[in-house]
Amino acid sequence: MKIQLKKLPVLFVISIISLSLKTNQPESIRIEFSGLAQGTTWHLAYYATDTIVTKSQIDSIFLVIDSSLSIYKPYSRIVAFNNSKSGIKTDEHFRKVAEKSLDTYKQTNGLFDITILPLVEAWGFGAKAFKSIPDSATIRSLISCVSSEFLQLKKDQLIKLKPCVKIDVNGIAQGYSVDVITDFLAGSGVNNYIVEVGGEIRVRGKKQPDNASFKIGIEAPSDDDPDHAPIEKII
Repeated sequence: MKIQLKKLPVLFVISIISLSLKTNQPESIRIEFSGLAQGTTWHLAYYATDTIVTKSQIDSIFLVIDSSLSIYKPYSRIVAFNNSKSGIKTDEHFRKVAEKSLDTYKQTNGLFDITILPLVEAWGFGAKAFKSIPDSATIRSLISCVSSEFLQLKKDQLIKLKPCVKIDVNGIAQGYSVDVITDFLAGSGVNNYIVEVGGEIRVRGKKQPDNASFKIGIEAPSDDDPDHAPIEKII
């Protein structure tokens, strides 16, 4: 019993110190950035006691990814591949996206196919200026260049089996960019965030300091005002 009486003051002091330290800890604040990249908008919000990650760091990540994967950047690796006759050496971003794209091509039985670019350009949706609606003969000719079966990824080389094969990874690049950015946030010690690039979203943790869940609004299509569509559902 005497031993317990001796320990009580010590435990009491420790409790006071712990409470004091907890009270003096700064609360997390919401830090937000947004911008334009990859032909669309992006938004990022995270919670921390101070600015751990800056907008310039996020912009730098987009620049590196675009220099690899953007068909709108004449200096990018993907443009170099499309202009080549047999393929090129890839960088890390290009290799990862190509590998995932080829896996998805197989998993979807060819429904997801990054070699669609010749047809995309023919209909005026690529980087090149639209000239005229393609005729059936042109379409048949271009279709002969479309199939991921004409691609081979060997270590750091992406090889094309036909010189006319061109790729467009816009169907996967924004989701990949979200993964790269969230990996960067996590590596920087950020545990509560939401990142969105062109509608691709990734969330981790909760809002601070109230520990509330993030809410994502899904817009209902609107012909009258597509830029300010009503919210259909919140998840």
